[in-house]
Amino acid sequence: MADKHYVDEIGTVIIVDCGCDITGSTELALKVKKPSGTTISWTPVIYNSNYLKYTVVSGDLDVAGQYLLQSSLNTGIWKGLGETASFRISEVFD
Repeated sequence: MADKHYVDEIGTVIIVDCGCDITGSTELALKVKKPSGTTISWTPVIYNSNYLKYTVVSGDLDVAGQYLLQSSLNTGIWKGLGETASFRISEVFD
């Protein structure tokens, strides 16, 4: 996410590079920790064989601050979490 993003955005696309071919993987999830400390899970799709892609819906980015995100999946021979990534969501007019 290179551009500035704001609370209550909808339609923003988040793409996570998993660093290897994840074609055929199951149990896909993006584990998210909001600035409030609340943890949620988003359901992504596989994109271009190495990426997870998720489009933000209403309520996903409802708090300003730093979000933490980890990919989670099962390749059949490996199951676990990817490295933690972060992004910032700003208040409107910030």
